[in-house]
Amino acid sequence: MRPLLAPLRGLNNGIRALAARDPFLVFIIVSGAIFALYWVVSARRETIDVPLSVQKSLSDDYEMMTGKKPDEPAKAKLIHDYVADELLFREAVDRGMHMTDKNTKQRLIDRVRFMIAGAPPEPSEDQLMGYYANHRDLYQAEARLSVDHVFFEKQPADAPALLATLNSGGTVKGDDFWMGHDLPDYGESMLRGMFGQPFLDTLKKAPAGQWIGPIRSTRGWHFARVRGRGPSALLPYTAVRDQVKQDYQAQQTGSLVETEVERLENQYRIKVEH
Repeated sequence: MRPLLAPLRGLNNGIRALAARDPFLVFIIVSGAIFALYWVVSARRETIDVPLSVQKSLSDDYEMMTGKKPDEPAKAKLIHDYVADELLFREAVDRGMHMTDKNTKQRLIDRVRFMIAGAPPEPSEDQLMGYYANHRDLYQAEARLSVDHVFFEKQPADAPALLATLNSGGTVKGDDFWMGHDLPDYGESMLRGMFGQPFLDTLKKAPAGQWIGPIRSTRGWHFARVRGRGPSALLPYTAVRDQVKQDYQAQQTGSLVETEVERLENQYRIKVEH
């Protein structure tokens, strides 16, 4: 150890002696060394590799699109475009666009989800039927209404007389409506989408077989009569098997992803602002 330490002691003593004689010179030397180190570090450039496997993939794609193999100028153009895309991608990452652009962020999230869980295995019929039995609330047919209505784009001035005519069995001519005036066995969600929640709430409370109105909707004004109601009911397994399969596989994938998320959470400090 002593032979190695001797030169370092000598250098240290030399620097001390120089500092005692000319401190400013020492400052210049140290500053220059720091600048040189910074220049070396900042000038270090990342490498963009274009391996033969990538070049082959580019050529194969070109041949598939054009029907011919790329010549040398075409190969050079393919490589140039690949490098340009890589440079732009890295610039986007440097600018944090993968953190701020919602579409890009979601695609990356979806890709990682697939990398974690992979393609879900094909479930057996017993597994699907078990999932269906344990999640019956997901496969309920919504309540339905059969409705007649007379539509007006603007609120009718003689509304009480028109309503009396309808309830006495007469006919009232309203404005044309794009879905017609007979709405048979419509699900509540469809009626909500067509006319709005307040309109649907009024229909749900209306006595069957009686004209009411005028009721305002998102479309205009209506006299309406509920002809019949269909209650919510469990859909048969055979009718919803494909949906059951999708839901089952989504649950399996979600469980694998959630396990990985819990592991990753331990590597971060989660701060939720209130």
